[in-house]
Parts: sequence; structure tokens; C-alpha cells
Amino acid sequence: MNDNRKVIPFNQDGEFHFNQGMKKSGQNNKHDALRSFQKAIELEGNNLAYLSQYAYLLAEVGRGAEAEHILINEFIQHRYDAEFYFILSQLYIIMNDPNKAFLFGVQYVKHEPDSGYDEELENMFEVSIDDEEEVEKEADRFTGQHLFQHLFMNARIEEALEFLSTLPLEIQEEREFRNMKAMGSLFLNRYEEAHALLEQLLKEDWTDMHALSHMTLLYYHTGETGKYHDFLKKMEVVQPLDDDARFKVGLVLNFLKKYERSYELLYPLYKKQAFVSFQLLHALSHSSYHMGDRAEAEMFWEKMQLFHNVDEAYSPWKKDEAAKRITDLEMKYLKNDDAYMRLLGIYRIYNVKPRDAILGHGVWDTIESLDDYEKLYISHLFQGLNLVRLGRMHQGLEALRAAGYTGEEDQLAWIETFHDLYDKKEDVEDTGALAAATLHFHKRDRKMTKKALVEAFDTTLYRLNKAIDKIRHI
Repeated sequence: MNDNRKVIPFNQDGEFHFNQGMKKSGQNNKHDALRSFQKAIELEGNNLAYLSQYAYLLAEVGRGAEAEHILINEFIQHRYDAEFYFILSQLYIIMNDPNKAFLFGVQYVKHEPDSGYDEELENMFEVSIDDEEEVEKEADRFTGQHLFQHLFMNARIEEALEFLSTLPLEIQEEREFRNMKAMGSLFLNRYEEAHALLEQLLKEDWTDMHALSHMTLLYYHTGETGKYHDFLKKMEVVQPLDDDARFKVGLVLNFLKKYERSYELLYPLYKKQAFVSFQLLHALSHSSYHMGDRAEAEMFWEKMQLFHNVDEAYSPWKKDEAAKRITDLEMKYLKNDDAYMRLLGIYRIYNVKPRDAILGHGVWDTIESLDDYEKLYISHLFQGLNLVRLGRMHQGLEALRAAGYTGEEDQLAWIETFHDLYDKKEDVEDTGALAAATLHFHKRDRKMTKKALVEAFDTTLYRLNKAIDKIRHI
């Protein structure tokens, strides 16, 4: 039997999933409602009605921090759309944070004076706003600081500074906000800009712990040893007067590896759940580890993952292992009289993970004593300096590693062969084939056919034979 009825397509668009979410939410099926709202957002990401309901429901099920993170991210993506001040205000009401709810609400009213939300705020919080201008300034200060700190703590420093520049100029000129700008500039390695700001702040008030700690950090980064030690002494003897200063100085001291003093400042903040964040837990994990409490360090590291998932390779214990590995490589290679051994040592140190394990390591003192040629290789690897000769040598080492040949003899054979070729002014552009050809002459009782080398180094027999011929004639 033929059925001539037309099939009407079932269009499950964003609105469909949103309505499903509202229905499930009304039935108190919040888990499924969240999934429906999430699907609606995936289909129509710019619909603020979908986004706000999703955020509100997240807060209702105890995931307020996640909701806040999502909304602030979208606030930046939407180029500071004032509607987000209203959505965040409503979110903080659900999260039972009246101060944030009120001040974000005031900020919304400032941008949308005809919304009627001002009356709602006055009724909700039972307040009467007499001096609107002063309340608006306080809202500017609070929301500006809160949003900046959120972005900064999530490593979105460029965006944090960009947002800061949108605040009223008189707010930007306040001491607290100049400190924030200096902090952002410092962490983006804009040292001259940061120094100018901090110098002026300290000229105005030498007891400013924020400026003092950041100037200490700046001198550390710029290698001005004398000034760094002078400022460090000042910072270590001053007892911060409030939690905010305690948090700031504790983080800086942790970075400078003053772990006991850092722990002394930060642990009380953790105990009373003040400033609990990725930065606080990261610093406490490192302090605990270096003070000998591995178990506590692991506990802080695990809690830190709730804010931002970080590979264990960056944990203090793994970084400590990496630092010891760098020391071993330094002793074996960098202090060797053979120049090729030193080049190989630099390459091997570069491949120690995580790469930032080398920051602040004593190996830099040894590096300073190396020849200029070896220092150039350091600059090529760690600073991205574009060098043709050393760049080609490095490409050959990488080709060996990719093909599974990581032994010292193979790597040294390549470094020596490469330099012989270069000295003879031979073309060394085809580094993969040349590295394979090097192994052809250094088989050392290994079964190593040309076919196997072609496959391992992703080259061709023609290129391999050409490379073999070059090496044979040097």
C-alpha cells in the first residue's frame, strides 16, 4: 500500500532544545534541563536568553563558579555587552552574593537607565540610592576589579588590560587600577611600561605592597640583581596589613622561591577560604613540596585541577625531577671540553619537559661561560632566534629523534658530519636525508638497510643516495 502523505521534517533547532530545557527545569529534572540548554547554546551561541538560563541553572545546582566563568568569557566575546551586567547580577542573586548582585546591577542600570532595574534593586535590597554618582563609581571600581582579576587569574592578561582601558579615566587613574595595569604589563614582559607605572606609585607611597612586590619581580626578570635584593629585603620584612596584600606578596615570594615565607602568608588565606583560586593552590602546592610535605603538595595540586586542568608534568615534584635531569646533563655535557658534546647537551636540555624547568636553574651560570656559537644555539632554541646554520643542525637532530635514533653516538655523529659538510660549503638543506645518510656510515653492527632508512626518515632513495654521496666525498 502506497502512503502518499508528506513527511514533515522535525527541525530540532536551538529554540526547540531551549523549550525542552524549560520544560524539564519546571519538572525539576535539572540534569536533563542543563543538557537541553547546552544543546540550544551549541546551535545558537549568541542567544543570551539561552545562555542566561543555562547559567542560572548551573548556579542552582551548585556550579556557580562555572556559570560565572562562562558568562565572563561571553562578556568578553560580546565586546562588553551591558546585558551581561544584568545576567551576572541575577546570577549572583541565585548564588546568594548580594554585594556582587547589587553592584553589577547598578552597572547595568548605568548603561540601561530606562530598564527599570534600579527600582527593582532598591526594593530587593531595601536600599535608597541618594548619591547615584558615588554608587556608580563604586560599581565601576568593584566590577572593574572583579572582571580584571577573573581574566588575569585565567591567564587572559591581554584581555584583562584591554577591559581595563574601557573603564572611566578617573577610575583608571586610581592607585589600585594603576597597580593592576602595572601587574598586567609586567606579566606581558612590557618592562618599561610596568617600571614607569610602579616607579610613580612607589614615589607616591613607599608602603604600597602591591607596587613593592611587583617592582621586586620586575628587577628579578630584568636581571638587576642589586635592586632585586634591595627590594626583596624590604618586602620580606614588611607584614602585609590585609588579605589582599598578603595574597599578592605570597604569590610573588613563591615565584621567587621563598617558599616558607610564601606559605606563611598564603596558608591562612586557604584555611579561611579567602582568595581560593588557581594561583593560591598552585603556590601552596609548590611551597608544600619544597618544604618537604609531598602529600600536602599533591592535595593542593588535586584541588587546583578544579579551576584549571594542568598536566602533572608541571607539578612541583615533576619539575624537580626535570631540574635534576638538567643538572645531570649540565655536568655531563656542558662542562665537557668537546664542543660537539656541549652542543648535544644544549639540545638534550632543551628537550627536558616541562621546558620551564630551566627557568631560574643554575645551568644559566654555566651557559654564560660557553662559547658564542653555543650561546647562539641557546638563543635559537629558547628565544626563537632564526639561524640558518644551527637551525639546520637542529633539524637533523629532530629528524633523528623522530626516526627513533636518540642515542648519544648517533646524535654526535650527525653534529660532526653536519659541521664537516658545512665547512666544505656543501648544501645541507635536505637535513632529513643527510641525517639518514649519516647513520648509513655509522651502522655499528646494526642491520640498517637503505630501505629502512628511507622509511624511517620519510625521504626517497634518490635523496638518500645523493646525501650518501655528499658525505662520502668530505
